[in-house]
Parts: sequence; C-alpha cells; structure tokens
Amino acid sequence: MRFTIFKKGLTLIAVPLLVQAVFIAILVRAQAEHVQAQDRAVHTKEVIVKVEELHRALVEAYAAARSLVYSEAAPGPVRPDAARRAVPALAAELQSLVADNRLQATRAADVAGQSSAFVAWVDEERRLVGSGGRGRAVEGLVDGALRLDGLRAAIAEVRGEEERLDRRRMDELRRTSERQVWTLVGGGAAIVVSTLILALLFLQGIIHRLDVLRDNARRLGEGKPLNPRLTGRDEITEVDRAFHEMADNLGQQKQENEMFVYSVSHDLRSPLVNLQGFSEELGLSCRDLRELFVRDDVPEPVRRRGLQLMDRDVEESIRFIQAAVGRLARIIDALLRLSRAGRVEYQWQEVDLQAVVGKIVAALHDSISGKAAQVSVDALPPAYGDPTALEQVFANLIGNAVQYLDPERPGRIEVDSTGPDDKGLPTGLVVYRVRDNGLGIPEAYHQRLFTAFSRFHAGAAQGEGIGLALVRRMVERHGGRIWVESSAGVGTTFLVALPGARGDGPTDGNGTSSAVAARAPAASAASESS
Repeated sequence: MRFTIFKKGLTLIAVPLLVQAVFIAILVRAQAEHVQAQDRAVHTKEVIVKVEELHRALVEAYAAARSLVYSEAAPGPVRPDAARRAVPALAAELQSLVADNRLQATRAADVAGQSSAFVAWVDEERRLVGSGGRGRAVEGLVDGALRLDGLRAAIAEVRGEEERLDRRRMDELRRTSERQVWTLVGGGAAIVVSTLILALLFLQGIIHRLDVLRDNARRLGEGKPLNPRLTGRDEITEVDRAFHEMADNLGQQKQENEMFVYSVSHDLRSPLVNLQGFSEELGLSCRDLRELFVRDDVPEPVRRRGLQLMDRDVEESIRFIQAAVGRLARIIDALLRLSRAGRVEYQWQEVDLQAVVGKIVAALHDSISGKAAQVSVDALPPAYGDPTALEQVFANLIGNAVQYLDPERPGRIEVDSTGPDDKGLPTGLVVYRVRDNGLGIPEAYHQRLFTAFSRFHAGAAQGEGIGLALVRRMVERHGGRIWVESSAGVGTTFLVALPGARGDGPTDGNGTSSAVAARAPAASAASESS
C-alpha cells in the first residue's frame, strides 16, 4: 500500500489524539472512582455524626428526666424537652442512612426500638412526676439508667462499625486520589512520549529525506552525481526517482549534445576548407584579371571600369569572405575544444600548483613586462586533479588578468590560496585566488561571465569568449566551484575551489573521481567569468 505524506501526517496527528482519548477515558474512570469513594467516606461521616447526635439526645433526655424527678418544685404540668422530641427523628434518620448496609440496618433498627422504649420511659417519668408519684418516679430512674446503658451499647456497635468503615473508605479515597494523580502524570507522559516518537519518526522519514531531495536538486543543477536512490512508497520517493531519471536523461542528452557539436564542427570543416581554398583561388584570379586589364590593347574605358570593379568590389568581397571564414574557423575550433572538455579522460594525481603557476608566469613574461605589471605568487598547496586541465585553468585566469589590466595605473596580479570557510565549502576543498587591479567587470555582467562566446571588454578582448566556459567545465569536473568578485574600475578576483586532499576510486561518467565528487562543495557559489 502506498503510504503517502498525507497519510503520514494523519498518523502523526491521529496517534497522539488516540492516546489522549484513551488517557481521558482512564482519567474519567479514575475521577468517577474517586467521587464514589469520596461519597462513601462522606456518608460514613454523616452516619457517625448522626449516631453522636442520637447519643447526645438520649443522654440529654435522661438528664432532663432525672432532673425533673429530683426537682423540689411543686408538682404541676411538665413541659416536654427538646432532646426527648429529637430522639425519634434522629433514630429514623439513622435507619435511613444505614439502610444500604444490612448489618448496620439491623443494629439501627434495634437502636430505634430501644429509643422508642426509652422515650416511653421518659414520658412515664414525666407523667408520674406530674401526677404526684415522685416516689415511683425515683424508683423508675434505675430502669431508665439500664435502658440508657443498653442504648449506649447498641449505639457503640453502630459507631464501631462505621468507624471501621470510615478508616477503610478513607484509605480507599486516598488510593483513588493517588491513582488519579498517577493517571494524570502517566497520561501526560504517554502523550509527550508518543508525540516525540512520532515526531522523530516523521523527521527521519520526511525531513531527512527532504534534505536528501534538496541536495539532489542542487547536485542536479550543478551537474554532480546524485545521492543514492531513496527507499519508500511516498511522494518524496517518486520525486527522487524523477530526479534520478532526469539526471540520467540530462547526462545522456549532454553526451549527445557534445557528440552533436563535435560531429557538426567536424563536418563544417570540410566546406570551410573549400570556402578558404576557393577564396584564395578567387584572389589569384583577380590578380590575373588585373594583369589583363592593364594590357595596352585594352580600351581605356574598359580598363578603368574593370580596375574599378576589381579594386572596389571583388577584392573587398574576397577580404570579407576570408575574414568570415577565419571567424567561422575559430568558432568551430572553440566548439571542438568545448565538446572535448567534457569527454577528455582525466589523469587523476596530486598536482604541484606552485610549480604549475610558476611555469605559467614564466611563459607570460613578455606580456607581463609589456604591461609593466607585477605578479606575486604565494605558497600554494597542492591540488588533486588532472595536471593538464589545472594548468589550462590557471593559464586562462592569469592570462585574462594580464590582458585586462588598466593601462592608466601600474598593474598588480596576486595568486594565493585561502580556506573554504568564506563560502561555507567543505574542508576537503582549497580555495585559490587570482586577483588583479585591472578594468574590472560591471556587476550586471556577472551572471553571464561563464557563458560561452560572452565578451565584456570589446576594445581589449581577444579570442572568441570561450575560455572561461572551458575553465568552469574543467573545474566542475574536478568537483570544485569557481566564482568571481569584481567591480568596474577596481579589479577582479577569481576564486577556484579544488580538492586539496588525495582522492581515490574510479571516475564517474563525466570523468570525475567519485571521491572528488563526494567532496564537492555543498554551498552554491556564483558562476561568473570575464
């Protein structure tokens, strides 16, 4: 089944929500258990309070009866006391509270029965006192004391059971409270952990693969080998597969284009040679015609007209043809060099750039002296690549620096190296610089600097404007980068990033060492030239 990014996103959202739903269900259940335990604990407290109220009412009723019996006041109507009135209601309430407990209900019924008998005794005592039977009432106090003792014993049983229930239910309430707290802690931890795990999986499965995809896009734009194909069944894998197919197609098309340019350039040489030869034949024929026109037997009007045509039209046309043929020949040669730049097999080795640059400067001695320029070469670390290609790279850059010096001020050219930190390049690359104080290049032209047949200083330019295009092609085949920093009237600095450590392994389809390609800079640098 195709597990798309949309489905992965839904999973990332759904799983924490499911964990939260389970957590809420457990929390609701724990809360319900806690409320039930709390209600039972409160109910037990209410029963204990009611037992105490009943006991206090019985004691107060007995005390009131006893006080009445021993009172010295004259007999008369006896007013009922509040305690005696409260006993039946309290006994009934106690029975109602313990109705859910069979044992306690039986005990409460016994207490209620004894309470009724005790209330009847109190009423009898009041009646005797009121009717003048105080002696009999005094004798009845003994029976009342016995009745009260029996009630106390029955009430003590009810109270003892409720206190036992109270301890057990308070323990249960404490346990449910702790369970509720642990449910909150555990549920929160489960949500956080599940979210973190899913986020890490998402980052590994999506973000990391997107980084690979982005790097492949950069490598595709820079013409470098792509990373290995991604695995999976989502849109990222499909895009990565499309990148690899596009890279294969581009590589094939590039080879086909190079072969096409090579074939066309090679095929154009034959008619070009013919044009060159026939133009020379026309020149010779013109000289023969001129000799005919200057003969004495040619009429003067015919001679003037013939010489006028020969000098003004024919020879001028022949010069234009020869100039165009020469221009076309140079363009064809440039195209051939450009096509060969991608097909030449490099000989990978460690190259002493200090010696290479020294040889280039020595070869340009006459041009440098003619410009009254100074060239300084600092210590240059060795590079890893093809000696011939690297010599062509620095010969072109130093030659351009000499060619485009400003005649209005003393020329100065510096060749040195620096680390890759300035442009965020990998540590495996060394940046070499060729700086001059020449004419400089306007910023508007920087984007077209490395484009073939681009020329920016018409008065000083020589050649067909293909040198820097070849330089960029050779540098990129080494897994490096080249960019420029320049301002008009100030000077130009070309920076070339090349692998400085020894590489190994076979070359790729473009002739690039796989080890060198792996060390290619990750940061994009401006692609400009002069």
